[in-house]
Amino acid sequence: MRATAAVLSLAVWVAGAAAAPAPKTAREPAEVEIVKPRPFSKKKKPAIPIAWRTDLAAAKDEAARSGRCVLIFFFADWSQPCRWVNDGTFASPVVAQAVNRDFIPLKVDDSKGTSPVTKAYEVRLYPTVLFLDPGGKPLHMVLGPRPPDTFAPLLKQVNELPKLMVARKHKPDDLETNFALGSAFAMLGQLKRGAPYLERAAELAPNNENGRLAQARLILAVVPLEDGGSEQALKNIDAYLKQFKDAPQIPVAIWYQGTILFQDGRLKEARDYFVKILRKFPTHRKAYEADKAIEAIDARLKAKRLEKRGEERDNPAAAPVPKG
Repeated sequence: MRATAAVLSLAVWVAGAAAAPAPKTAREPAEVEIVKPRPFSKKKKPAIPIAWRTDLAAAKDEAARSGRCVLIFFFADWSQPCRWVNDGTFASPVVAQAVNRDFIPLKVDDSKGTSPVTKAYEVRLYPTVLFLDPGGKPLHMVLGPRPPDTFAPLLKQVNELPKLMVARKHKPDDLETNFALGSAFAMLGQLKRGAPYLERAAELAPNNENGRLAQARLILAVVPLEDGGSEQALKNIDAYLKQFKDAPQIPVAIWYQGTILFQDGRLKEARDYFVKILRKFPTHRKAYEADKAIEAIDARLKAKRLEKRGEERDNPAAAPVPKG
């Protein structure tokens, strides 16, 4: 959970795209990093109030009996983002209904001081939402506020995980079960946690059955992004492109390369990869996104040139001396 927001967002998106088409699992992307808040709905009485528990031990016992995950909401009333989530996200009927139906919700109120639960899970940011599996073990963490339209799909994804984990326990050598669990973890940004299952799926599909070998290998290629290893991810994708020359995911893999370089600030290099997609795969769905990426890069490069000219005009001594 220490990857940068931009890199981890890319990793999650990569996992979701590379896995398609996949078995029935949650598809919507979800990050675990801090996200920039946007306007939430105004405070209003929730149509469906969430039945918040207040005792962690009792919530864990209830989760174990029901087979549901515990959702812990770490809240402080002096935190504006916490109020956004409390009065906006959790007031959404869609979110509230999903929380009450699929989870054991627990609110930890740290308004007057840090609680023992907060210290136990080493929570340092408000708001934080921590999910525990039915056995009480940490499953997934969301840092920062989320609006209802992204939090509701996240709930669906997390709710699927224990089911996939149980299925994999009963079928440890099943291709689709391993692939589904590995890609589900990856789509939540837990690339390293999903890697063993994707590796197993790759082993079970040596002849690329249903395209699973190529799909699993592409997700595995970007696992280093979870630790900010963009250079290693780029090398892995290069190796992938050599191994799977005719895979349908080739344009997507090239797009990943361009996006990683873009997020690393290597704009000119990134532009070359997006241009490559337009030239080699003009009818692919990624061609449109590549065209938009080129526009964004050109705009940034132009802004940099104008900024440099302005600096040279304001400081003539810094301008390069003409040769000859």
